Amino acid sequence: MTRPALRPHAAGGPDAPPEDDSSASLVSSVVDSIVDGVMRGRYAPGQRLIAADLAEDYGVSRAPVREALHMLAGEGVVELIANRGARIRRLSVQELVDFLEFTEAICVLGVRLATARMLEESARQTVIHHYAAIEEAWARRHPRDFVVALYQYHIALNRIGGNRFLEFFYQRPYIRFYTLLLADLVPGNTWQKYIENYRLIHTTILSGDSHTAVIHFTSHIRWVLSNMRRTDPGGGRRNA
Repeated sequence: MTRPALRPHAAGGPDAPPEDDSSASLVSSVVDSIVDGVMRGRYAPGQRLIAADLAEDYGVSRAPVREALHMLAGEGVVELIANRGARIRRLSVQELVDFLEFTEAICVLGVRLATARMLEESARQTVIHHYAAIEEAWARRHPRDFVVALYQYHIALNRIGGNRFLEFFYQRPYIRFYTLLLADLVPGNTWQKYIENYRLIHTTILSGDSHTAVIHFTSHIRWVLSNMRRTDPGGGRRNA
């Protein structure tokens, strides 16, 4: 089996002592690797995660794996099962609606800040580059890749916007995890309307009109939320 690569972390220098398995850096790498495994389809919602198997896959002891699983449980990514390890969480439609309502506020800030910097050529080209991945995934009608491309697009906007808290927060493990689960619902059977909305958002961002870009983005999210609520078999719609 090919061993999943852990993300490298900055070391304290060539003379720094090696980190042991319980170090915060190694635990963080295991957390990132598990979430990235979900993003790539290696792990699926409902799938059990066995600490011994993960330790072997990642070439580490069980200690950082167990700590990583507890961290992910705190982030809502996994559920801990007594004497049975952990499993990747499944989310209800209502939970995903709540999540998208929450991230709308985060993404609005990124859209507003980044749009104001579109006179900078490097920022403009970065946005164009990341948007191309959205169009490519749309053309293939691949929900997972489409949602990941949208997520990466907003990461780029947040980075361009320059608010470090925004950039850090949007890349938290649970944000990445919950965003991927949206692929079960979006774009659904609304591929054409979805891409038309994002083409408008993207064009407006490039125009440098922050106010209108935010209006278009917010209108799109409200439309997505409305579609998601209609798919909820439990009728979990709340008063707006």
